[in-house]
Amino acid sequence: MKKIIWWIIALLCTGSLLYYGYSLYTGTKFKEENGTNTNPASKDLEEFYNELEEYYPEFYKNIATSIRATYVIPGLVQAETIQSTGEEEGDSDQTEDMTPQGLSFLEDYVVISAYSNGGGFNSVLWVLDKKTGKYIKTIVLPTTSHVGGIAYDHLNNRLWITTTEGDDTSQISALNLNTIKTDQFSKTKKPVEFDFQVSLGQIERSSYMAYDQEKLLVGYFDKDDHGHLGIFQLDSEGYPTGKNLDSEAYQPTTIIDTPDQIQGIAVHGHQILLSQSYGNEDSKILWFDFSGYNALTDLLEPKKELVAPPYMQQIQVEGDLLYLLFESSAFKYRINPTVTSMDRVVALSLGDVE
Repeated sequence: MKKIIWWIIALLCTGSLLYYGYSLYTGTKFKEENGTNTNPASKDLEEFYNELEEYYPEFYKNIATSIRATYVIPGLVQAETIQSTGEEEGDSDQTEDMTPQGLSFLEDYVVISAYSNGGGFNSVLWVLDKKTGKYIKTIVLPTTSHVGGIAYDHLNNRLWITTTEGDDTSQISALNLNTIKTDQFSKTKKPVEFDFQVSLGQIERSSYMAYDQEKLLVGYFDKDDHGHLGIFQLDSEGYPTGKNLDSEAYQPTTIIDTPDQIQGIAVHGHQILLSQSYGNEDSKILWFDFSGYNALTDLLEPKKELVAPPYMQQIQVEGDLLYLLFESSAFKYRINPTVTSMDRVVALSLGDVE
């Protein structure tokens, strides 16, 4: 009799573990469109908020309440893209290792960039409806780079993407808004072609990026030491200026030092905000006074900071809201039960934290 009881207990425990593992893999009730999942990868909205309120109360109390405060990140359970290696290189396929990196708003869309953690698939852009949060489509990029920063030039209707290849180059590429609107990967099964691509000088790698006042702010992430931020001027048509004729790389007008472990940057009026994050330690949002680019000498001494969950990536100001993207719900990270899994873009009200 005791053996039977132990067998029952063992079966129940095994079943619980299998269910827990399955939940970690699929998240909430699985939904997909054209091969990419559209359901939250970790938890429903109520549980999402409850966990933030319990473990990050100061962060939680600043979450926006008046308008859409979250967007579900698609593709974290399953994403349709293109194989970049092996005998089936160039074929469309699904993967479970996409990791979100960049965030931008353009016209009626929210765009999230992601790369294949294992390097076996092309990087992608996920396009969402800005008003409803509904997944619209995937754009497959002709690169496997981390695409850690994306920035939209609203004057010239152009989305810039950091596309550094390897460890010793700094590069940005661009897609015009019309290219984004007309791309149909679900039908063609082909990657999009960049409309423009340039190399950058004096920045080791293009890790993150923002657009402000006809400038591209392109930063280099350093895990252990000060990073660097280059300010690149754009011309009247929205293209970089200052090309070095010998190296053919475009040069920044200014380079300044930043703290280590910077993942993103945003400008809001007389303030510059940085996202600081690495590994499973808590992230930080850093605030700096900003009186103009001519007076900008460094970003090393923040006037204020706010603790956030781990694995924060790009941040984006939209009106009086600060939207934050995290990579913690990528499969590699969400299997860690000690980390708060952020499977949504979340907005903070800047008026509440200033």
